[in-house]
Amino acid sequence: MGLPVPDLDDRTFQDIVNEAKRKIPLYCPEWTDHNLSDPGITLIELFSWMTEMTLYRLNQVPDKNYVKFLELIGVELAPAAPAGTEITFRLSGAQPNKVTMPAGTEVATVRTETDEAILFTTVEDTTISPATLAHLLVSEDGESFVDRLALLTDWRALLGTPGQEGRVTNLFADTPAPGNAFYIGIEADIRRTVINLNLECAERAAPGIVPTNPPLRWEYWDSELQDWAAFERNQDEEAWIEQDGTRGLNTVGDVVLHLPRTAGETTVGLRSAYWIRCVVIPGTAQTGEYTASPQVAWVEATAVGGVAPAHNVTSVEHEVLGSSDGSSGQTFGVGILPALPLIDGETVEVELEDESGWELWEPVADFSDSGPNDKHFVFDPVTGEVRFGPVIRSPHGEEIQYGAIPPTGMQIGLTSYRYGGGPEGNVGQNTLTELQSSIPYVDTVTNRRVASGGVDPESIENAKMRGPQTLRTRNRAITADDFEHLAKEASPSVVRARCIQPTEVGTEGDPLPGVVRVLLVPTLPASSSNTVTPDELRIPRDLLDHVSEYLDERRLLTTMLIVSEPEYHWASVEARVKVSPNADPDQVQEA
Repeated sequence: MGLPVPDLDDRTFQDIVNEAKRKIPLYCPEWTDHNLSDPGITLIELFSWMTEMTLYRLNQVPDKNYVKFLELIGVELAPAAPAGTEITFRLSGAQPNKVTMPAGTEVATVRTETDEAILFTTVEDTTISPATLAHLLVSEDGESFVDRLALLTDWRALLGTPGQEGRVTNLFADTPAPGNAFYIGIEADIRRTVINLNLECAERAAPGIVPTNPPLRWEYWDSELQDWAAFERNQDEEAWIEQDGTRGLNTVGDVVLHLPRTAGETTVGLRSAYWIRCVVIPGTAQTGEYTASPQVAWVEATAVGGVAPAHNVTSVEHEVLGSSDGSSGQTFGVGILPALPLIDGETVEVELEDESGWELWEPVADFSDSGPNDKHFVFDPVTGEVRFGPVIRSPHGEEIQYGAIPPTGMQIGLTSYRYGGGPEGNVGQNTLTELQSSIPYVDTVTNRRVASGGVDPESIENAKMRGPQTLRTRNRAITADDFEHLAKEASPSVVRARCIQPTEVGTEGDPLPGVVRVLLVPTLPASSSNTVTPDELRIPRDLLDHVSEYLDERRLLTTMLIVSEPEYHWASVEARVKVSPNADPDQVQEA
């Protein structure tokens, strides 16, 4: 239990009025009319109201001191955080050359009569390279491989129409078994790329399966896992199989695959490439089993799109904030809030005294290590203020300048800064469809996953609650409480964190020594209804990476850290609620 904090003066307006009335006989006995209509009583009530306002301000002194103590221990308000998602750019057709979507490409929601367009900006260059098919390997055991691409190429060049008898090759064993697979090797970098595989399969050559749900699994080589990973049927997954029109490799059709950022190059059968494979899995009553191998006459790979990470931010270039008056401790404010923390390339620029150009200054967290000639500044994204170094008077009366002072009369500006963030950026899937400026060969854009992570700047009340925990952790992740607190401190987009110690996979035995797992729950959008959906609880990959890096800098060297989202088990509850007869119906409905 926290220590109670009493008010410095707890008298109310009525207490002050009553006290003044009780003193009337003492100081003015001839005043006998104490009714509300008496002008003297009116003056008493007026002065009582003014006194109450003074007492209210007096009682704020402890809160003000508390905030100053928070500043002293380095607790600062967290800035707004922008929502993030991924934008899929679809090309108008296969291109022979690379197509690049530069960083800063803007995509927005549709503007309506009631809602303004919500703007997202890509944060890195995205290049779609032509996908060149280099290898088509078949394997029955995953160890020995045969390349069929040269054979198919020769047939296509010499014999013409594919698919005729004698011009096709088996993709699996004569009687396919689990583990049989064929491998497609692509020379180009296909990370964050949408690949269309056109497979000219022989018609109904592989019976025994359910064409709409064949016993097949499409996989890619994952450079992080250093293993094969499956494409999912759910479009919320980064690795997504959007379409399979081959009916279990029994007809000519397209397979459209979205490659994730973790797709990587590896060596299969002594051949190096970016690899995609299709593997036979055990059949079930729902999938059936192959009784003969599918046959293919030709395979073609085409890059038809690319994926770029994007945030709900807008950039302002070369904004002039004002001019220096030559004094210490100057502050200048940006034009648009909420501002976001400065990133590489965003800094203060100060006009040179000869007006021949601009000089870049260095951002610092504080001025404690800044000398009088160090061209440093502090940027507070919550208030949008640029602060220059102050003068501090030492106990001996000496004035010490921390950080240089911009020359008098010279203009102060920012090379660039970003603004945005907030829960309004948490838009639904397939809502970012308006490309703000045309890009050659790009046909459509969309966000196939919901945007998440957008929150407002932190409130004073929340910072007060963080203060005691900050003192306990000392910015070190040692105990479970430390990990949980620092995970929430890493980003305002994390509302809950739970630190556990995992056990061996598939066992309930002793915890794994030295391994710590942190589970994160995201901040829900302010507009979220009472019904929480799985999409709203999904943690964006960049948020997981950010929290992991933040904790990694503060953990013990002997600790292995795993940051992930929990596995949710959904339950439905039916309940009858009996309402009190005196209850407000609107409040009951809201609750």
